[in-house]
Amino acid sequence: MSYTAPVALIVDVIGSRGHADRNEVQRSVEDALEHIGQAVPPTQEFRATVGDEFQAVYASRNAALRATLFAGLLPQDGPLLRFGLGEGEIGGVPSRTSERIEDGPGWWNAREAIEAVAFQQRRFSFLRSWYISGAPEQDVAVNAYLLTRDQLLDGLSVRARDYARGVAQGANQKHIAAEHGVSQPAVSKLLRESGAATLIEGFRMLS
Repeated sequence: MSYTAPVALIVDVIGSRGHADRNEVQRSVEDALEHIGQAVPPTQEFRATVGDEFQAVYASRNAALRATLFAGLLPQDGPLLRFGLGEGEIGGVPSRTSERIEDGPGWWNAREAIEAVAFQQRRFSFLRSWYISGAPEQDVAVNAYLLTRDQLLDGLSVRARDYARGVAQGANQKHIAAEHGVSQPAVSKLLRESGAATLIEGFRMLS
């Protein structure tokens, strides 16, 4: 039986210092992370840490990729998030001043990954996620996928994003069409032409 290493997730808010209402940013981000956690449940729930950062743990690389893909299908009209995915062992260090100090290679890799996202955004402003496992060939393959995926997500219209999110959450196209007051063929056409259908198929393949 093969062993699957967990993936630590570090999340931060892009340009958080530029928002006038920091409390509203916190509420909006926590709402978004709650939606992500409901769609793709983590093994350790999202929690705020320091400043604008949050952490969670997923059982596998594919689960973490599904979670960050679903994040890109949420409305993008609030604070924008980026994700550092670090595959590797994780654990807690005993402390008299804290309930649990997260540590281990998974967290080290996640920290390196979130810093890599910020660096790569200088060239690829649409990028939202980066992955590090310590296995270079695997990292290259996953990050090539993330570059392509995040550019597709960035190009979605509001309506295409809404349709895709509905399908990812289990709704059929007929239901989505009725909800938006359009025909089912119109939903299918937009999903196909926008590239959202490809993203949804990827979401399913990762499950």
